[in-house]
Amino acid sequence: MRPPFTSLTVLLFGIVMLLPGLLGCGGGPAVTTATTVAVRPAADVVAGRAEKVLASTSTTGDYTCNIITGQALAGKLADSARKGSIYILDVRRKADYDRGHIAGAAQAEFSKWASAGNIARLPKGKKIVVVSYTGDAAAQAAGGLRMLGYDAAVLKGGVAGWAQNEGQDEAARALSATNYPVVKTPSPEGFLPAPSKFAFDQPSAQDYPLLAGKAAAVAGSAPPAGDYANNTITAAVLSQKMTNPAQKPFVLDIRQKSDYDRGHLEGAANIEFTAVGVPGNLVQLPHARKIVIVSYTGETAAQAVTVLRMLNYDAATLQYGMMSWDGGGKQDYLKYIKSANNPLTR
Repeated sequence: MRPPFTSLTVLLFGIVMLLPGLLGCGGGPAVTTATTVAVRPAADVVAGRAEKVLASTSTTGDYTCNIITGQALAGKLADSARKGSIYILDVRRKADYDRGHIAGAAQAEFSKWASAGNIARLPKGKKIVVVSYTGDAAAQAAGGLRMLGYDAAVLKGGVAGWAQNEGQDEAARALSATNYPVVKTPSPEGFLPAPSKFAFDQPSAQDYPLLAGKAAAVAGSAPPAGDYANNTITAAVLSQKMTNPAQKPFVLDIRQKSDYDRGHLEGAANIEFTAVGVPGNLVQLPHARKIVIVSYTGETAAQAVTVLRMLNYDAATLQYGMMSWDGGGKQDYLKYIKSANNPLTR
């Protein structure tokens, strides 16, 4: 006769059945491993990328500070051996693109340059030259593209630096009144130099989606009108705001220190372009105030605008840079755009 199937029997039976799992196939304790991937805070991802992108900027050659002249670009496009390595992206409105653009240029309006569909068209293995009306919007896009790992640059002066069009007259009018005051007082704080260890590269597969999302948000949030339309302000409007304590922005001059020392806007801090992303320099910038960035022609400042906006700073660029404030360099710039004689196609 079989013994009764007691609760103790059930307990013992259960333990026996669990032993293989407890001991593992080899007789030792079973070990469960889980692979964990450290997730960095979003702010650290963007800040780390910003420092690398700005510090790795070349300050010599045809693409000095990621800017190329119309003459240099025309020479490259005329060379069959080099033409295939360049991709032109025009971020003007489509109606203006249709009226005339550089042959072979793709088009994506400024506010949508970072949309997933537009980014998907861009080649990773080519130099991307971005074109806009005056260069400011193109430089903002170029700065964002570099944050995403694209080797991007901006056409100096925009379409006005490529071909004869109404842009030359607009630039001449904008640069006609350039007698705003400058001072030679020292910068409120010094700045740390850019590290030399960084080479331009692409972000990791883990970081890219976050950076792409930030870039798209920044591009789509640029105000289309007003004092800071497209994250740009004119010298005339900035001059008015500088006298109004309630509207006075924080001015960041990113020119070389030697040029800053020769004259700058009153109260402007100085951090050279390639050093802006250094963590010790970023802490000097206020999150609670509008930041107006000043460079030579406005195009390096506009690149920094996108980088800082991706870091949640409320940044804008001074249109035409220091040229529009005290006239420094404007004669050479006007000569440059007036000599532009390259063709546009439809």
